[in-house]
Amino acid sequence: MSGRAEATERAWNRLRAAILRSPDTYPPLRPPAPEAAVRAFEDATDTRVPEALRTLWGLHEGAYDVRADGLRWDFMDGHAFICLDVARQMHAMVTLPLNHGLFTDRWGRAWDPAWIPVTSRDDSTMYTSGYFVDPGGRVGSWDGHDLTEAVHPTLAHYLHHIADRM
Repeated sequence: MSGRAEATERAWNRLRAAILRSPDTYPPLRPPAPEAAVRAFEDATDTRVPEALRTLWGLHEGAYDVRADGLRWDFMDGHAFICLDVARQMHAMVTLPLNHGLFTDRWGRAWDPAWIPVTSRDDSTMYTSGYFVDPGGRVGSWDGHDLTEAVHPTLAHYLHHIADRM
């Protein structure tokens, strides 16, 4: 395991410890993503999953989207921790239309197909904001007004940020 993979696992363990302190507050975590599912994601999106994200999905493939009263489905810095299927849907949704000009006037650029969504917030009709991992393992964010690359220098840094806020 590389340094980035180990750092991601350590950061996730901090986050998981915070969840375990109040398990009734957070959504149940999905089991690890099988390696075959990650490869299928890569094939479907024609995008390589960075090692840190592969490590994270190898620990948990997101969280179940349970929106019950009192349950923080949006614990990942105000966003849901999405599964591979949702990440694949979002990737297709933002790559194709955004690269045909949608939001380019607001963002000043198109969505990079190499970016992989890892969290999102939605309003039942569109994913309105979220965080993505770029090929270098940096974490960026988007919403209806801004597209910001490298908000966090690594996925581990992003996870530590979330754990600090929990």
